[in-house]
Amino acid sequence: MSYRYRFLSALLVVMPVLSISHSGSAFAVCEGGAEVCLAESTDLPVAEVVPDNTSDSALEETSTDTYTAEQEALVNGITRDLKRRSLTRPSGNNAHEKILRLREIHPNHDYSVNGEKYIARILVLLGRQAVRRGELELASRHLLKALKFDPKVKRQSQLKKAIASGARTRGTKQKTEETKAAAYLPGNDDSAKVAPVTDEVRFVAPVMVAIPAGNFLMGSEGGAEDEKPLHHVTLEAFSMSKHEITMQQYRVFALATGLPAPQYPPEQSNLPAVNVSWRDAVAYTRWLSGKTKRQFRLPSESEWEYAARAGTTTAFFTGDSLLKAANCVGCEVRWGGKSAAPVGSFEPNEFGLYDMHGNVWEWVRDCWTDNYNGRTKSAVAVEIDGCERRVLRGGSWYNDADYARSSYRGNETPVFRDSGVGFRVVHDGL
Repeated sequence: MSYRYRFLSALLVVMPVLSISHSGSAFAVCEGGAEVCLAESTDLPVAEVVPDNTSDSALEETSTDTYTAEQEALVNGITRDLKRRSLTRPSGNNAHEKILRLREIHPNHDYSVNGEKYIARILVLLGRQAVRRGELELASRHLLKALKFDPKVKRQSQLKKAIASGARTRGTKQKTEETKAAAYLPGNDDSAKVAPVTDEVRFVAPVMVAIPAGNFLMGSEGGAEDEKPLHHVTLEAFSMSKHEITMQQYRVFALATGLPAPQYPPEQSNLPAVNVSWRDAVAYTRWLSGKTKRQFRLPSESEWEYAARAGTTTAFFTGDSLLKAANCVGCEVRWGGKSAAPVGSFEPNEFGLYDMHGNVWEWVRDCWTDNYNGRTKSAVAVEIDGCERRVLRGGSWYNDADYARSSYRGNETPVFRDSGVGFRVVHDGL
């Protein structure tokens, strides 16, 4: 098999996975934002023609006779990284670094010639999707990064126009939004005129599920490098919210603290709260603690994975597939790739927890580390001075099932907000 044919085969493997909606952050990580999954299969990067100045004898040299183990590993790695959107991070294990190395040892391979163009085109697609979600700053970062990889990247002009149009629209709406936000501030006499976007605005405490003490093997030998090594963790009993915190629950907190309150029609009050940063989620736990006189917090990464697995060792608590069992792209459910689903729309795991796979990413307490080296058996969250990124778990409605695995790890900055990011809470004891 010729080397070029090997590449085309590899690309055919990656293309169906690339045709998913919305990172991400993967939620793979991108400088200044999440590298998220793609929305349009028609715009996928395809194999571009390498300048046809290569002789037949030169092509023969790239046959299986000279297809080294390192070349094969790099090609497979690039394909995998493009699939997972690990475009430039984590350091030492991303598509761009592998492309640069392949270029050194095999400059005629399609990835060597066109790999950076593929990255640029992916980033433009991510930018276009960010515009549709109203995340203009993220779209601009994607575009600037794309232009560094390929100044002539296709559809850059359309993306620029979309960002500019979105900025103009945002400007015309700003005063209206400021007026609405002011109406939600505590003590404003007009708040009652604006607030009834739900049937009623009242405190609704999260329903908690008792998670028994135990131990488990955390991580995955077959997953990404940041999921390794497998290690034992021992946990005390704790309680976790049965569902992701909902729009209604978060709205009461926002109204009480003067933060922007989510707007939604009554029938959407049971959707998970999204566009919540890590700092917002922590603020909610502190407010909830004061409200209930019980010490709530975000779960540690170990607690989250233990609770998600519910005694299983497979990719998901359902086994090796999420088909019709969670809200994700390719799971054959009506929300997949379109929107979050109302909490509790699917069967719970053995612990009685809903939506641990898919629906929305969930913040946990831990600082991000790129592997588990040096981890002890403790389930305590990892805290690092100057922590710049926090861990996300569970995948989202705009990701395929791979991101929803029990062991999969995403990460973002503590101020990151996204239409597919929410959280749930825990407290110690039962």
